Amino acid sequence: MSQREKVKCLTRNSRLQRIHNDGLRETVTGGSVCSVCYSYMTGRFQVERMSVIPIDLLFAVVFFGSCQLAGPRGSTSVIDPAQNDIIVDSRDQIGAPELIGRIPDQGVTEEDSIARQESFQQASRADITTLEIATLLPNGGPPALSEFARLIEEGVEVAVAEMDKTLFNVRITAMDNEGDPGLTVRLVRELEDSKVKGVIGFLEDASLEVGGRARRTGVPLVSPTARSASRAGPGVYSLEGPDPVAAAAIASYAHEYGYARIAILHSQAPASIAEADAFREVSEALGLPVVGRYAYEVGATCFGEEIIAAQDALRAAEIAALGLDEDDTLDVEMLEPVAFFLPIPSEDVEFVAPQIVHYGLDTLAIDILGTSGWTDPQVLERVNLRHTTGVVATTAVGRTEEGARQFQFRKAYEAHFQRSLVSAVPAIGHDAALVLLEGLKSGARSPEEIRLAIEALREVEGVTGIYSVVDGRILRQTEVVYIDDGILVPIG
Repeated sequence: MSQREKVKCLTRNSRLQRIHNDGLRETVTGGSVCSVCYSYMTGRFQVERMSVIPIDLLFAVVFFGSCQLAGPRGSTSVIDPAQNDIIVDSRDQIGAPELIGRIPDQGVTEEDSIARQESFQQASRADITTLEIATLLPNGGPPALSEFARLIEEGVEVAVAEMDKTLFNVRITAMDNEGDPGLTVRLVRELEDSKVKGVIGFLEDASLEVGGRARRTGVPLVSPTARSASRAGPGVYSLEGPDPVAAAAIASYAHEYGYARIAILHSQAPASIAEADAFREVSEALGLPVVGRYAYEVGATCFGEEIIAAQDALRAAEIAALGLDEDDTLDVEMLEPVAFFLPIPSEDVEFVAPQIVHYGLDTLAIDILGTSGWTDPQVLERVNLRHTTGVVATTAVGRTEEGARQFQFRKAYEAHFQRSLVSAVPAIGHDAALVLLEGLKSGARSPEEIRLAIEALREVEGVTGIYSVVDGRILRQTEVVYIDDGILVPIG
């Protein structure tokens, strides 16, 4: 039996099992979740305006050679606090034995060898270019937000320290915008007036948008978490945001699986709308009917009206296709395969998934399709497994098991900081920095050159995914998976 046939069996069995377990429906109560607390691991923030605290003192940490801290392991060296910089030497060091081995031994004294070695080292240092990048993060924001920012900053440091085979040094200027859009504008303009080649940070949408619009030279900005890069201007990128390619992959899967018709439910957030648009476009091109499309307001927690409307649309179309009357009794085996596509953000899945069961879509053999919001690690951990089992969605390639890149990052992090890696957040900061550094590796130096270099990137292997920049947007390679008790099963 092929992998696809196994998934069909799993999906069908799951559907029949749900139909015979009406008594297991759960009623969803009202209430709200603190957005900052929920955002701690997901990176989706809604931040209040905070007071501005001047940055009086910033520290610089110097790293040499193979990502080793200056001084004893685990220690830092302060070098001119006024410079606000962390300097990471990312070039290869040439050791003394290697240099001496290159010197002809015909008539060369030990003193001459040492002198030549020092000369080579000085020449090598003179050829090294120092590139300056910056982080602009809400380190002075609320505790949960500032902790997230600290972890992102750690990932950036590891990404810079890993650049040990390039011929340039990287200087990191760390700035704190405290989550304040007004302060963000001022700091972005200050950084543009310096030698900074790119900025990493802007965790929330408002910060990324005002930062992008405040630029005068077009210095590239890269966010690990914001979803509004497309509204912040050219040369602004984020690891998050709409993924129309993933939505199109789900539409292709739905067609291949043989669904007779689809209904769509999405948020009014731009990313969710973009994915719904992409799904509908591909579905209609493939001849897969979309019988209804429903949207809910951003921040909503009750979706009964939209779910019932979608259910009724699917049922009415099915009754018409089977030539039945409204009052006819249907045998479950007569039901045609239909699905409900929900390209919704991860923070909404926690509310939507239980209500789908509550309103009985599972008893009508309506399958659930989604995008990466359904496979977010925090969703799989927080949401009842019964509410996600059977969902077919997309996830980043490599998420289904820890691969060599994840192991390499863990090893680099623990060597760099001399402590265990206990959070997934630094990996996101690492990959945001990786995109910028890959653009700089090309030799681009002006903002426009760097933008073009970044937008030429293809299949850059990060820790959290394989990235390409398509139409000015960072996209992860994705695969379609079946969720089975919190485990992501790839669909071949």
